[in-house]
Amino acid sequence: MKSPVVILSLFLLASLSIIVVSRVNKLQKKGKQTRFENRIDRTIPATTVEWTDTVQNLGKVIEGTMVNVRFTFKNTGSRMLIVSDVAASCGCTIAEKPQKPFSPGEIGTINATFDSKNRGGMNHKMLTVLLNTELRIQDLKFDVEVIAAK
Repeated sequence: MKSPVVILSLFLLASLSIIVVSRVNKLQKKGKQTRFENRIDRTIPATTVEWTDTVQNLGKVIEGTMVNVRFTFKNTGSRMLIVSDVAASCGCTIAEKPQKPFSPGEIGTINATFDSKNRGGMNHKMLTVLLNTELRIQDLKFDVEVIAAK
């Protein structure tokens, strides 16, 4: 039987590991948001946007497949909607930023392509969108399971 000191030490080590990992994740997310927030032009009047969906499950794909994902939105405000930037969470996903502003009532899309090469298993990806809404930074997420080619 292990001594109470060993068990307590293992418990404290595990607890500390969880806290450190949680803090690192928060700092990484904050770093990404700070990078975007430094680029926000608050002189552009805010409008509102409605997303058809902000989370998509793309199902299963064979490894090596290029997967296209599309997020549709509508400018529900009374001012022009400007998408200033779109960034992917990793290099396996290439996001496309719309090149033009969207008039009130106009529908638009954020498109991205995920390269499943060497990405076996379940993948959780995120696109970060910088736009002139009250929440200047909005995240769009998609999941895709990559299965090995036979």
